[in-house]
This record gives sequence, C-alpha cells and structure tokens, in this order.
Amino acid sequence: MRDFIVCDLETTGFIPGKDKIMEIALIKVVNGIIVDKFYSLINPECKIPLRIKRLTGINEAELFSSPTLQQVFPHLSGFMLKVPLVGHNIGFDRSFLEASLDCRLPFTDFLDTLELARIITPELPGHSLGSLSNSLRLNHRPQHRALDDALATAELLFTLLSEVSLLRLEVLFHLSSLLKAGKSPWAKILEDLIKKKMQHFAADKISGKVPIREPAKDHHRQAGTASPKSNHNDLTVDFLLGPDSPLSRVWPNYQFRREQVAMARAVNQSLHKQKILLAEAGTGTGKSLAYLLPALLWSCKNHQRTLIATNTINLQEQIWQKDIPLLQKALDFPFRAALLKGRQNYICLRRFFHLLSQAGNLAPEEAMLMARTLVWLQKTDTGDRAELALFGQDNETWLQMCSDSESCLGSGCGWFNRYCFVSRARWKAENSELVIINHSLLFSNIASDYKLLPPHGALVIDEAHHIVETATRHLGIKVSGKHIMQWLSIAGKTIRRLSELRPPQRDPGWPAALKQGEQSRHKLTEHVKTFFRCLIDSCIKHQKKTPGYNTSKIRLHREKEIIKSIEADYQNMLYYLRDFNACLKNIAKWVDTWSAVDMSWDKTTHDLGAIIETGSAFLADLTFIMENPPENYVCWIEIFEYDTVPGENCVLNATPIDVSELLCKRLFDTTRAIILTSATMTVDNNFEYYIKQCGLDRLPAGVTETLIVESPFNYEDQCLLCIPDDIPLFGETSGEHYINALVDTIFKLVLDAGGRTLVLFTSHKLLRDVYYKVKPLFDEVDICLLGHNLDGGRSKLVEEFSRGERCVLFGSSSFWEGVDIPGDTLVQVIIVKLPFAPPNDPVFEARNEKIITSGLNGFYELSLPNAVIRFKQGFGRLIRGEKDRGAVIVLDRRITKKQYGRIFLNSLPVKSYLHGDVELIKKKLTSWI
Repeated sequence: MRDFIVCDLETTGFIPGKDKIMEIALIKVVNGIIVDKFYSLINPECKIPLRIKRLTGINEAELFSSPTLQQVFPHLSGFMLKVPLVGHNIGFDRSFLEASLDCRLPFTDFLDTLELARIITPELPGHSLGSLSNSLRLNHRPQHRALDDALATAELLFTLLSEVSLLRLEVLFHLSSLLKAGKSPWAKILEDLIKKKMQHFAADKISGKVPIREPAKDHHRQAGTASPKSNHNDLTVDFLLGPDSPLSRVWPNYQFRREQVAMARAVNQSLHKQKILLAEAGTGTGKSLAYLLPALLWSCKNHQRTLIATNTINLQEQIWQKDIPLLQKALDFPFRAALLKGRQNYICLRRFFHLLSQAGNLAPEEAMLMARTLVWLQKTDTGDRAELALFGQDNETWLQMCSDSESCLGSGCGWFNRYCFVSRARWKAENSELVIINHSLLFSNIASDYKLLPPHGALVIDEAHHIVETATRHLGIKVSGKHIMQWLSIAGKTIRRLSELRPPQRDPGWPAALKQGEQSRHKLTEHVKTFFRCLIDSCIKHQKKTPGYNTSKIRLHREKEIIKSIEADYQNMLYYLRDFNACLKNIAKWVDTWSAVDMSWDKTTHDLGAIIETGSAFLADLTFIMENPPENYVCWIEIFEYDTVPGENCVLNATPIDVSELLCKRLFDTTRAIILTSATMTVDNNFEYYIKQCGLDRLPAGVTETLIVESPFNYEDQCLLCIPDDIPLFGETSGEHYINALVDTIFKLVLDAGGRTLVLFTSHKLLRDVYYKVKPLFDEVDICLLGHNLDGGRSKLVEEFSRGERCVLFGSSSFWEGVDIPGDTLVQVIIVKLPFAPPNDPVFEARNEKIITSGLNGFYELSLPNAVIRFKQGFGRLIRGEKDRGAVIVLDRRITKKQYGRIFLNSLPVKSYLHGDVELIKKKLTSWI
C-alpha cells in the first residue's frame, strides 16, 4: 500500500447521473509520500441546493466562473493511473466519476477508508471523516471541501494502516479470511502485510489461537478519592446538594438548586419509609442527581441494591458516563455501580468462534460484520453490541452470535468462568449498590418471573410517563414477515453448514433429513411471502389502508372480510411452518446422535434447539393473534409504506388493552420503595390520570405519595406563549386551504426569527405536505429547511440544526421529547396541532371502547390527558437552560376556543399567553426574540 490516488468530490446532490460534480481533488501518493495534487472547482451548469451551499460554503458565483468538468479533464490524465483509488465512501466518488466522465476508470482497485475504519476502529462513536479525524486526532480536519477532505482521507489511511500493522498475526490470519469471504479489496492488503510479518516470526511463536482482550477491572468499582476514615452514614442529601456540596470541587458548573434538594429529600424519605413516590420534576431541576444521591446513601447504609431504570439510551448514557463518574470523584466513600442490559445485547464467544470456524461459508455481509467483531474483541471490556454500531443486515448476523437463553451452555461453556460477557455483567450487577437498566429489561424481568435481574431493595424509574407504553409492548405479541424471513435465513444457513460437516459415521438418512429440511424451508418461505402479500392486498382492496401515510393500522378481528380473504393463505403458511419445525426436530435428533459419538457436535445441538424454539414461538404467536385472542387483547395489522420488500413491511400485533391490574400486581404490590419520576406526569397539576393508568389506585391508601417540583427556570421572563386566532382549524376548511394557511404562517414566523425554529407535527403526512410547499420559499431567503425522514433521521437532523445557522427543523412524533437544543440555536417552537392520538389507532380505540362500556367519558378519561402530557413534552423542547429565551406558538385555536383548552394551558409552567392575529404576534415576537 505504497502507491495510490486519493479522491474527494463535492457534488450538488447524491444521485449520480442526475446531480453534478462541483469540486474535485486528487492526491498522488508514491512510495508512501504525497508527490502531487490536483484541485479545481467545477461549473455544474445547474442550480446549487441551499443545503449543499450551507454544507460546503461554496457559492454559485464562484462556480459559474469555474471550468466545466470536460474542460479540466485533460489535467486529470496524470492521475488516471493503474494504482488503487482511495476515498472515504469511495463508492460515491466512483459512481459520480464514471457517470460524469462517461468512461471506465483505469484504477486497479477502489479502496474505501470508511470500510477499513469500521473494521479497524469499530469501537469509535462514529465513522464519518469528521468524526474519525476528531477521535484519532488527525492533523487534517475535513471541511466538506474536496482538497481538505482528500488530505484528511490520506492521513486517515496512513493511521489505519498503522493500526492494522499492530494487530497480532493470529488476528490478521482470521481477518484476512473474513475479508476475502466478504469480497473486500482490503483482503489483498492484509495478505501482503501477513507475508511481511511472517518474515520476522518463527513458526513456533504463532499460537494459532485467536486472542481476545483480557477482562479489565471494573472502572466503576470505587470512588476516585476514597478515604478509609469516611462514613456515608454521616452524610445527608441537604449537605451533598447544598451550597457547599462536594460536587462543586469536581464540577465547575455546579449550582445549588432548592428544587433539587426538595426532590432529594422526598426521595430519601420514601426510600426509608418504603413508599411509592410519584415525583414530577420540571426541566432544570437536576432530577437524576436528586434520586441518585439518596438512593446511593440508602443502598450503602442498608446493604441493599437500587435499580435505576430509564427509557431512553441518552439518559442511560448520561447517568452511566457522566453522573456516576461525577459522584465517584466527589464522594469520600467507595461504592460500586453497574450497567446491565438484556442478554441479546452481549456477544457469546462460543457462538462467535463457532461461526468464525466456518468463515469460508459465510455470506459477504456476514463476513464483514465478523471482521469488525473480531477486531472489536481485542478492545471491548463489555461485549455490548452498542459499541459496534450495527445497521441493516448486521442485526440478522448478530442474532447468530449474541447470547441467547436457549443456546446458552451456562457453566458447561468453556468461556463461562472468565470471559463470558453476560456473566461478567451480571456479576458486576450482583456486587453493586446501583444498577442502571432500561424499562425494557425491567418489564422483561417481570415477564420472565423475575429471573433476569438481581434482587433489589429499591427501584427508581425515570422517564416514568413511558411505563404503560413499555409494559403494553412487552406484554403484547408481535409477528412480522421480516422477522420470520430472518429466522428462515438463519435456519437455512445452519442447514447448509450442517451439510458441509462430515458426520462421525455414514448414514443415508442424514443427507435425506437435511434435503427434506431445505425443501420444507423453501416452501415455507414462499408461503410466508404469499400470506403477508395477500394480507396487504386485502387491506388495500377493502380500503382499510390509509393512502399517503407512512404507517397504517387496521383492527384485525373487526374486519371480517379481511380475515375471510386470507384464511386459505394463513392455513397454508401454518401447515408449512409446522412441517418445517418437524423437519428441524428430525435434524436435531440426528445431531444428538452425532454428538453422542463426537463432542464437537454439542455446539450445533444448542444452536439448532434455539432455532426450533423460535419456530415454535412463531407458531404459538400466529395462532394467538389470528385465532384465540383473550378478551383483554386487541389485535391489529400494521403496514409500513416506506418498506417495499414484499411481506416484510407488515406486522401482526396483539396487545393488552388495560395493563393497570397487571402493573399493580407485578410491579407495585410490594414492600420495597419505588420512585417514579418524569418532567411530564400530571394533567392540570394532578396525578389522577397517571395513577389510574398504572393501577396505583388499586393499592391501599397511604402507600403512594406525590410531589410536584416546579422548574427553577423563570418561564414568565424566558418564554412567550402565543396563540394566533386567525388560522383555520383542520377539518373546518378544505385540506388545501388549511395547508396553505400553515405554509404562510410558518414561513412568516420562521423568517422573522431568522430560522432557529423547531416545528412539531402530529402527522408525517401533514409534515410532508407543508414541507414541499414551503421549501422553495425558505430557499429563496437563505433559510435551510430540514425535514424528518426527508433529509435524514432524527439524530442527524438535530446535529445539523444545532451547528447550523438560519435553519428550521420539521419534526414528527419522536421530536416531541428527548430533543435538547439549548442556547440561541433554538428560539422558537411551533406546535401545529394539539397532539391528540389518532381516533382510529387500534389500541387507543379499544381502550376508549372499554372506558365507554364502563360508563365513563372516553375523551376526558383518555384522549385529553394523553394529549396534555404529550403537549407538555413538546412545550419543554424550548427552554433547556436558565439563559434560554424564546417563544412557543400554538397554531391550534382549540386551546382557547374549547372548554378543555384550559386544561392544556393550566398544565404549562407559563401562566400567561398572547393571542391575536398572526401579524400582531409577529410584531411582539420581533421585540421578544
């Protein structure tokens, strides 16, 4: 890897042939040294999208005075050599060069530094060129300009090759085999490196065993400033969170907050009295420390464990990576903390090395993930899949090498005592005062009769407004065409690998069993596709699928014509599912026979057992949903418009309608203390709705206590709430007139704010309709519009919005909470409609029916409280710090015209609002912002 050309392009878009090259840089490297460079702006002879101009800083004036690609083509000839062409995501550059130059490129190989970086540095948080430059501390930093990025790519390549050369020979041998199976051009580079390394190693120094990282000491085991004389019994939450807090020594931004102390006192009291506390803590309270500190003191004093459960990964990471280390540095006594996830989040070394032994039979995408995982195992302490950043097909491959309860050998596994990541994670949890988990694992533990989590004396549930939703999801059943196809794919690969193994003795029954299994699998695959395709067609035929929406949900047993039309295809699929599972069981009998003669077949026995178990579960779940759902369950079909693979964009669901009784019996009917906290739990300043939802009203009086902690922010000075009264309501006018009114209003408000606006929609269809109409208007005034799932996913758009200027972000459901953009980047939140749940949502509809049957009002008991909590979450996106200032504009005048609107207003931390026509509000906003 001494001679190559590095390439980088900037283009007007992302579609070769349609979009054009507007900047090009080529760097020639000979004998490992940069010897020549070529750089030029290119006139694309077309208009440049605003987002591309923002990204690159290139303006149209300088482009239109630049040469065209044809004019600079003669200067490129000195770089069109028979050497490798290197780039970061080289496939993009290659496709544009081939489309624009209309010729076959002469390079010997196309080498992608993105691919190599994912393999060699799998543990890094990101693999974009910018992220890698920061993580690896490269001298050249990419600027979305061709020459800067080409230089950064060249330096990145040298750095990565240096990292490769440090790998052990045993690792390189296997890595080279995996890359060859993955059809990666990097395989040849590794082969050359191995040959050079072999010259310096004696054969007897190469063990042949693949090394993995030795287990590291738990870095969350004890305090950084532990003192042998310290005594946690002398400490109080008032002191630890007071003006003279020890936190101020290690946290320069520490601030004493009375609200935080008030919450910590309540948590402390509930822990000692073994009560259930509902604590709503406004934004800025610092609630995580307000429960972590009293929980830690209580656990250490009582020698009992406290579980901390969060809903989102972001909060879990904040507690684990920021709050826990902060407490360890500040406190003068040792304590232990652990992060624990569900079993399938951890790699199983037995399954991984079994798969590695069959590298030659892996599909290319499987081999590439195995390559990344092999290098990762030299670095990881946790074995947690979150460190690997899996995407797409990786998730299916991961299922073949992750820990799995059905295939786990337990103490009989050779990796168990020292290297098993699941055992290590559980051991740490069992020896810690604080254990950080998520809601999903909490409810999985309940569903498994409390077998997954260590015993604990107290439980803290943060983001507690999600627990009904999470409980409903975990107690429900979901079967998708996609998941069945993934299972069939894994089963097929297992059968093929078995057919390539040589059994201990010859028997014609063995190959016949494998052949019959593969034939049955093929027939089942076809019938699964047919069933789900017919299910979708039937929904469309009977006009139950909503056109234009990303997702459609259809109640199943209410639609008799749909059930009738798919009955034959359903029965056929069920027949072949039973037949294939029977074939797998027959194969398993043979494998049991071989394992009695040859111990090496034991590994296959357990993996095959897991596949059979999954097939049996699919059979039971399909029967449950399609034939015998209990009275408390609602069943529905979910169809995703954006997923176009036949049969893989459809999901069958069964969900309990009411989980309050189960939550009461399985979670809350206990003598242990439970703290439930969130920024959004109350409706109209009371917990009645939340208490009923969770079944807490079924407990004896006095068990549950409540607390509302107001935000320390001064909302009256920091936030202006505006409600225009001249915008039509949805449904009272034509759809086109309503959309035009939204376009006009949003454009005016965003223009006056200079961008810096988050617009929250309740429907992605409405978001798209407004987006396409208003985008040309924003382009003309140099405001960059970013649309959810139109310009990227949530994380990418929030990052782009946060670092940009004059940007407006259109977000749908997932943007109403968890989006944190402090400072002047965001000064305006526009809420398009009050966030009432769609009335035809199957679960919502079934719950509403149950409420009405009991003689109550479904709107006031369900729709309104649910919408108020969602509304509070959306409102909370604006003020994230004490220096933030801005406006929330609600474009739905039901909030002032309807009697129930006052409940929305009473639930907000701001007590006054401005209403009038849009022009009046614009004038006020100009001076306010």
